[in-house]
Amino acid sequence: MAYIVGADRYQTRMVTTSLDDLISKDNSVRVIDSYVESLNLENLGFIEYSGRNRGQSPYRRSDLLKLHIYGYLNKIRSSRALETEAKRNLELMWLVNCITPDHGTIAGFVQKNKAVFHNTLRNLTLILKGWGLIDGELIVIDGTKIRAQNSKHNCITQSGLDKKIEYAEAQINAYLMAIAKDEALADDLTDKLKTYQELKEQYLTQKQELKDEGLEQKSLTDPDSRRVKNNGSLDICYNVQSVVDAKNHFVVDISTTNDINDQNQLYTMAQKASELLEKESSTILADTGYYSGTEIKNCVDAGMNVFIKKLKRIMLQRIMNFAKKSLYIMVKLMNIHAKQEIDYDFLKILRRMV
Repeated sequence: MAYIVGADRYQTRMVTTSLDDLISKDNSVRVIDSYVESLNLENLGFIEYSGRNRGQSPYRRSDLLKLHIYGYLNKIRSSRALETEAKRNLELMWLVNCITPDHGTIAGFVQKNKAVFHNTLRNLTLILKGWGLIDGELIVIDGTKIRAQNSKHNCITQSGLDKKIEYAEAQINAYLMAIAKDEALADDLTDKLKTYQELKEQYLTQKQELKDEGLEQKSLTDPDSRRVKNNGSLDICYNVQSVVDAKNHFVVDISTTNDINDQNQLYTMAQKASELLEKESSTILADTGYYSGTEIKNCVDAGMNVFIKKLKRIMLQRIMNFAKKSLYIMVKLMNIHAKQEIDYDFLKILRRMV
């Protein structure tokens, strides 16, 4: 049986086709190109350069924006990966006219214009609404946890610092006792003793900073991230909220928060979407994580119809148990601290409830 054999790599050929001929007419990169070329980047807030300054000429902002949009659509998040793709990917070469910016330039573009990307998304939403692809009749709200660039060890908490301080003190005492027993080891142990003393001071300083800032936890590498429960484990994450229109499943708006759950995000996200789409009454769909009486009331008061999955029975039982315990404590306090006449019939009813 004969094998399929490719062309000889050393054979000289003359390529007569253009780069545009290699990209199909229905390729998504043509949509990206047309969309970005229709934008006024300066009005959106992008930092533009005249190209007349001294030094190396800058890349066009539109080309860098096309590069990032292509990366988002094709799940290429790293600036180094985008740098590589720009040198070998025919679609990307066509889109950005064969420019090859380094990863520092690519990352710096996002760093300087991060707030403007949200404006670009909102601009796209309005375009889709004008084309009739978004109507805002039924919108779905959901959140997802995205890992931050922060190690679990670099997230400090009050309880965690207490344990570290206790461990450092135990080590300090152990080294002090060892030095007292055998002075010959003093030179070898002094450096280790000093290390743990410095660590203790560092932990005490961090604990005071948490107290001064009124925080329960703080991430050292990525300060805005928080330790949250994610798929059954604790991770350092952001809580990214998204609003999706049900007609064609287009994303209407997004928001990045560091709330540990979704309970306080329902009205905020629904209101943003309603204002953007200029919709007076919309139907809101969300899962159990958004179940909050205050948030639901705010949405209903704003003229929205809200559909949320009920809490599971076990969650309702936990809430009831918490309410009963709180009520029990209140009754005890009333019995202990009351200095005026108490309605004992009312107390009997409360006791039956707890």
